[in-house]
Amino acid sequence: MTNIASRRAQTLLDGGIKILALDFDMTICSIHTRGLFMGTEDDLTSLLQPGMVELIRAAAPKLQIAVTTFSRQTDLIGNVIRRIAPNTIVRGDFHCETINKSLVRDGKQTHIHSVLEELASRGQHFTPDQVLLVDDQENNVFHAVDNGSYGLVFHSVNCLSALDRPFSSPKPSYLKCVCHKNQ
Repeated sequence: MTNIASRRAQTLLDGGIKILALDFDMTICSIHTRGLFMGTEDDLTSLLQPGMVELIRAAAPKLQIAVTTFSRQTDLIGNVIRRIAPNTIVRGDFHCETINKSLVRDGKQTHIHSVLEELASRGQHFTPDQVLLVDDQENNVFHAVDNGSYGLVFHSVNCLSALDRPFSSPKPSYLKCVCHKNQ
Protein backbone atom coordinates (compact mmCIF):
# COMPACT_ATOMS: atom_id res chain seq x y z
CA MET A 1 0.00 0.00 0.00
CA THR A 2 1.40 3.38 -0.94
CA ASN A 3 1.56 6.52 1.15
CA ILE A 4 -0.55 8.24 -1.51
CA ALA A 5 -3.37 5.70 -1.11
CA SER A 6 -3.18 6.02 2.69
CA ARG A 7 -3.38 9.82 2.47
CA ARG A 8 -6.35 9.61 0.13
CA ALA A 9 -8.17 7.25 2.48
CA GLN A 10 -7.49 9.65 5.34
CA THR A 11 -8.76 12.60 3.26
CA LEU A 12 -12.03 10.72 2.78
CA LEU A 13 -12.33 10.02 6.48
CA ASP A 14 -11.45 13.62 7.38
CA GLY A 15 -14.10 14.78 4.90
CA GLY A 16 -16.80 12.80 6.70
CA ILE A 17 -16.94 9.91 4.23
CA LYS A 18 -17.76 6.62 5.90
CA ILE A 19 -18.73 4.54 2.85
CA LEU A 20 -16.66 4.33 -0.32
CA ALA A 21 -19.05 3.07 -3.01
CA LEU A 22 -17.24 1.95 -6.14
CA ASP A 23 -18.48 0.90 -9.55
CA PHE A 24 -16.84 -2.28 -10.83
CA ASP A 25 -16.63 -2.29 -14.65
CA MET A 26 -14.25 0.39 -15.94
CA THR A 27 -13.63 1.69 -12.42
CA ILE A 28 -12.18 -1.02 -10.18
CA CYS A 29 -11.73 -3.31 -13.19
CA SER A 30 -9.89 -2.08 -16.27
CA ILE A 31 -12.44 -3.59 -18.67
CA HIS A 32 -16.20 -3.69 -19.07
CA THR A 33 -17.22 -7.28 -18.36
CA ARG A 34 -20.85 -6.58 -19.34
CA GLY A 35 -21.79 -9.13 -16.68
CA LEU A 36 -20.55 -11.89 -18.96
CA PHE A 37 -17.01 -12.54 -17.71
CA MET A 38 -16.06 -16.12 -18.57
CA GLY A 39 -12.67 -16.37 -16.85
CA THR A 40 -11.67 -17.42 -13.36
CA GLU A 41 -11.44 -15.29 -10.22
CA ASP A 42 -7.67 -15.12 -10.81
CA ASP A 43 -8.26 -13.93 -14.37
CA LEU A 44 -10.58 -11.19 -13.16
CA THR A 45 -8.23 -10.22 -10.34
CA SER A 46 -5.47 -9.66 -12.90
CA LEU A 47 -7.69 -7.04 -14.59
CA LEU A 48 -8.12 -4.85 -11.49
CA GLN A 49 -6.60 -1.40 -11.72
CA PRO A 50 -3.60 -1.24 -9.35
CA GLY A 51 -4.38 2.30 -8.18
CA MET A 52 -7.90 1.27 -7.22
CA VAL A 53 -6.62 -1.84 -5.44
CA GLU A 54 -4.23 0.35 -3.41
CA LEU A 55 -7.02 2.76 -2.49
CA ILE A 56 -9.35 -0.08 -1.47
CA ARG A 57 -6.63 -1.67 0.67
CA ALA A 58 -5.86 1.65 2.34
CA ALA A 59 -9.49 2.61 2.88
CA ALA A 60 -10.88 -0.76 4.02
CA PRO A 61 -9.63 -0.56 7.64
CA LYS A 62 -11.16 2.92 8.03
CA LEU A 63 -14.23 2.98 5.75
CA GLN A 64 -16.94 0.61 4.62
CA ILE A 65 -16.21 -0.46 1.06
CA ALA A 66 -19.19 -1.16 -1.19
CA VAL A 67 -19.25 -2.25 -4.81
CA THR A 68 -22.25 -0.91 -6.72
CA THR A 69 -22.64 -2.59 -10.07
CA PHE A 70 -25.25 -3.31 -12.70
CA SER A 71 -23.60 -6.70 -13.23
CA ARG A 72 -25.40 -9.85 -12.19
CA GLN A 73 -22.05 -11.54 -11.52
CA THR A 74 -21.96 -10.28 -7.95
CA ASP A 75 -20.71 -13.56 -6.48
CA LEU A 76 -17.67 -13.49 -8.77
CA ILE A 77 -17.07 -9.78 -8.15
CA GLY A 78 -17.52 -10.23 -4.40
CA ASN A 79 -15.04 -13.11 -4.26
CA VAL A 80 -12.46 -11.03 -6.14
CA ILE A 81 -12.93 -7.82 -4.13
CA ARG A 82 -13.03 -9.62 -0.79
CA ARG A 83 -9.48 -10.81 -1.50
CA ILE A 84 -8.54 -7.14 -1.02
CA ALA A 85 -11.17 -5.99 1.49
CA PRO A 86 -12.93 -8.90 3.25
CA ASN A 87 -15.87 -6.87 4.60
CA THR A 88 -16.92 -5.39 1.27
CA ILE A 89 -20.65 -5.22 0.54
CA VAL A 90 -21.48 -5.94 -3.10
CA ARG A 91 -24.73 -4.73 -4.63
CA GLY A 92 -25.96 -5.63 -8.10
CA ASP A 93 -29.36 -4.93 -9.56
CA PHE A 94 -31.03 -8.05 -8.21
CA HIS A 95 -29.96 -7.16 -4.63
CA CYS A 96 -32.04 -4.01 -4.96
CA GLU A 97 -35.35 -5.46 -6.11
CA THR A 98 -36.95 -5.01 -2.66
CA ILE A 99 -35.97 -1.35 -2.34
CA ASN A 100 -38.85 1.12 -2.57
CA LYS A 101 -37.81 2.86 -5.78
CA SER A 102 -39.86 5.94 -4.87
CA LEU A 103 -37.35 6.61 -2.07
CA VAL A 104 -34.45 6.97 -4.46
CA ARG A 105 -33.92 8.17 -7.99
CA ASP A 106 -31.95 6.63 -10.81
CA GLY A 107 -28.35 5.61 -11.28
CA LYS A 108 -26.83 3.60 -8.45
CA GLN A 109 -29.19 5.01 -5.85
CA THR A 110 -31.00 1.75 -5.16
CA HIS A 111 -27.59 0.13 -4.68
CA ILE A 112 -26.45 2.81 -2.22
CA HIS A 113 -29.78 2.72 -0.39
CA SER A 114 -29.50 -1.07 -0.08
CA VAL A 115 -26.00 -0.74 1.41
CA LEU A 116 -27.28 1.86 3.91
CA GLU A 117 -30.16 -0.47 4.86
CA GLU A 118 -27.85 -3.44 5.39
CA LEU A 119 -25.54 -1.42 7.59
CA ALA A 120 -28.51 -0.06 9.57
CA SER A 121 -29.68 -3.65 10.16
CA ARG A 122 -26.26 -4.21 11.78
CA GLY A 123 -26.72 -1.15 13.99
CA GLN A 124 -24.45 1.05 11.87
CA HIS A 125 -26.40 4.11 10.79
CA PHE A 126 -25.10 6.30 8.00
CA THR A 127 -26.58 9.02 5.84
CA PRO A 128 -26.16 9.62 2.09
CA ASP A 129 -23.81 12.55 2.75
CA GLN A 130 -21.34 10.07 4.23
CA VAL A 131 -21.10 8.20 0.91
CA LEU A 132 -18.69 8.83 -1.96
CA LEU A 133 -19.65 7.12 -5.24
CA VAL A 134 -16.79 6.64 -7.69
CA ASP A 135 -18.15 5.62 -11.09
CA ASP A 136 -17.11 5.92 -14.74
CA GLN A 137 -20.65 6.89 -15.73
CA GLU A 138 -21.31 10.60 -15.16
CA ASN A 139 -25.05 9.98 -14.98
CA ASN A 140 -24.62 7.70 -11.95
CA VAL A 141 -22.44 10.29 -10.22
CA PHE A 142 -24.88 13.11 -10.97
CA HIS A 143 -27.73 11.11 -9.45
CA ALA A 144 -25.63 10.31 -6.37
CA VAL A 145 -24.99 14.01 -5.78
CA ASP A 146 -28.65 14.85 -6.44
CA ASN A 147 -29.55 12.31 -3.75
CA GLY A 148 -27.16 13.77 -1.18
CA SER A 149 -23.94 11.81 -1.68
CA TYR A 150 -20.53 12.88 -2.92
CA GLY A 151 -19.48 11.76 -6.38
CA LEU A 152 -16.34 11.37 -8.45
CA VAL A 153 -16.46 10.58 -12.16
CA PHE A 154 -13.71 8.07 -12.83
CA HIS A 155 -11.97 8.16 -16.21
CA SER A 156 -8.60 6.78 -15.10
CA VAL A 157 -6.64 6.23 -11.90
CA ASN A 158 -5.35 9.77 -12.40
CA CYS A 159 -8.80 10.95 -11.33
CA LEU A 160 -8.06 9.71 -7.84
CA SER A 161 -5.88 12.81 -7.49
CA ALA A 162 -9.16 14.59 -6.68
CA LEU A 163 -8.82 12.85 -3.30
CA ASP A 164 -5.51 14.60 -2.64
CA ARG A 165 -7.31 17.77 -1.57
CA PRO A 166 -9.58 18.22 1.45
CA PHE A 167 -13.27 18.50 0.71
CA SER A 168 -14.11 22.19 0.58
CA SER A 169 -17.85 22.03 0.01
CA PRO A 170 -20.10 21.91 3.08
CA LYS A 171 -22.67 19.87 1.17
CA PRO A 172 -22.25 16.86 -1.11
CA SER A 173 -20.86 17.75 -4.49
CA TYR A 174 -18.80 16.50 -7.37
CA LEU A 175 -15.14 16.14 -6.62
CA LYS A 176 -13.23 17.79 -9.40
CA CYS A 177 -11.24 15.49 -11.62
CA VAL A 178 -8.71 17.21 -13.82
CA CYS A 179 -8.07 14.34 -16.16
CA HIS A 180 -9.46 13.16 -19.43
CA LYS A 181 -10.72 9.77 -20.59
CA ASN A 182 -7.52 9.21 -22.55
CA GLN A 183 -5.18 9.56 -19.58
